[in-house]
Amino acid sequence: MSPNKIKPPTFDGCHDPWIFDMWIRDMYRFFEWHNLSDNRKVRFAKMMLIDESKIYLRDVEDCLEMRGKPPITDWIKMKQKFQEKYLPQSYRNKLLDQ
Repeated sequence: MSPNKIKPPTFDGCHDPWIFDMWIRDMYRFFEWHNLSDNRKVRFAKMMLIDESKIYLRDVEDCLEMRGKPPITDWIKMKQKFQEKYLPQSYRNKLLDQ
């Protein structure tokens, strides 16, 4: 497969922690391959959200705006917001133990 044909993963808001974790890992691989800056990572990741995950991020950003806070522009912060929603604490602890 040509490097230009690598397709980025989408995330639909599935509540299966394994699927979410794989999306994060695949996004890291995609970012690494394309050498994206942090700001571009966030903008790109937003385009890969569909269904429930897209609505969730819109709600998070609306809440930030109502509080007078800036939108999320940092990939680590975006990932943390999604982990709070889509990775149960027990699964996060399991990952840390590995």
